Amino acid sequence: SEHGIAPRPPQAVSDLSRIPAPELDRFIQNHLMPSSQFQKQVSKAIDVILRGLRENCVHKPSRASKVSLGGSFGRGTDLRGGCDAELVIFLNCFKDYKDQGARRGQILEEIRAQLESWWQDRVPSLSLKFPEQSTPGALQLQLASADLESRVDVSLLPAFDLRAGAKPEPGVYSSLLDSGSRGGEHAACFAELRRNFVNTRPTKLKNLILLVKHWYPQNKGAQRAGASLPPAYALELLTIFAWEQGCGEDRFSMAQGLRTVLGLAQQHRQLCVYWTVNYSFEDPALRTHLLGQLRNPRPLVLDPADPTWNVGQGSWELLAQEAAALGTQPCLMSREGTPVQPWDVMVRGGPWVGETEAVWQRWHQNWNSGPHDAGTHRPVEKKKI
Repeated sequence: SEHGIAPRPPQAVSDLSRIPAPELDRFIQNHLMPSSQFQKQVSKAIDVILRGLRENCVHKPSRASKVSLGGSFGRGTDLRGGCDAELVIFLNCFKDYKDQGARRGQILEEIRAQLESWWQDRVPSLSLKFPEQSTPGALQLQLASADLESRVDVSLLPAFDLRAGAKPEPGVYSSLLDSGSRGGEHAACFAELRRNFVNTRPTKLKNLILLVKHWYPQNKGAQRAGASLPPAYALELLTIFAWEQGCGEDRFSMAQGLRTVLGLAQQHRQLCVYWTVNYSFEDPALRTHLLGQLRNPRPLVLDPADPTWNVGQGSWELLAQEAAALGTQPCLMSREGTPVQPWDVMVRGGPWVGETEAVWQRWHQNWNSGPHDAGTHRPVEKKKI
C-alpha cells in the first residue's frame, strides 16, 4: 500500500555507504533492479487475478468497469527482492465517493473467497498467501517465489470509478472535497493518474528512485523506535521534484541526484511540493482548498493525483539524521575526495498566512503570460538548499 513502509531490501545487497560514487549506476543495475524473471511471473499472476475479477469475482450488480495496476510495481519503481502492488477494482455499484464505505467489506470478503477457491497454483512457482489484514478497506495478499527469493505485497482495493480520462474535470475534485472525507481516504480512486505521473519518467530517474528507496528502509533506528516514517511514495515524489527542478535531463550523475534528494530530506521543515498537472488553482473550490493546504505546517508533499492527500506526513527527523550521516561517505564523494555537489534546487519557505491570495494571483498571472509546464509550475517563494 502507498501508506505503508517500503518492503525490506534484499538481504545480500551491500551497504550503500560503501559504494564509490562512480559505481552507483552499476550497483543499481546489479543489486536493485528487479529480476526480469520474477517480474514476468508476477505480471502473469496479476493477469490471472485481474481476469478472474473481471469474469466472476464480483456479483452482477457490482460488476467491475475496469481494473487498474498501481503501487511501485505498476509505477515501475519496484525494488529487487520485495515491492508493493495495488490492484484497484473500479466497481459500477459505487455511485460516488461516500458509497464505497457501506459495501466494501462485503465485496472484499467475496473476492477473498473466490481467490482462495480458484487460485490453486495458477502460476507455477508462485505462492499466494493472505497475511494478517492491517489496512482498512483493502484485501492484502502476497505473491512469493521461493526460488528467486522475491515477493510482492498486493493490496486489492474496490473503488468508485471517476471515469476521469487523462485529465479530470474540476468537478471530479469538487465532489471529492464536498464528500467530507479525510485526506487521502479515496486515494485509490486516483490510482491511474498516480501511476501515469510516475511511470512515464525517464529510466534513469526511476533508477534514482530505486537508489533512494534502497537507502530509505535502511533506517533501522526508526523501525526500532517504532517511529512512523513518511511513506516511501513521498520519497518517490521528492526525487521527481528534485530532478524536475535541478536537472530535467535523461543523463545525469547518480551521486549528484542522491545528494540533492537527501539534502531536501534534511530541509523537511521547508518542503512545499505540489504539481498542477491534474488539478490547479483555476477552479474556485480547488483554489480555496489548495490555498488552505499552503497554510498548513511543513512538510507539505501533495499527491499529484489527489489534492487532499499530504503524503509528506510522518517523522522526517530520523531520515534527516541518516541523510546527514551519509553525506561524508564514499557514495557521495568525488574521485578527488571532495563532496559531490547537489543540483541547484530551491525549496519553499513558509507556511504563509497572509500571502496565500498573493500566491494565487502570481499563479494566475504566470499561467496567462505564456508557455509553461503544468507539471512543474509552482510560483511561490523559494530559497536555495
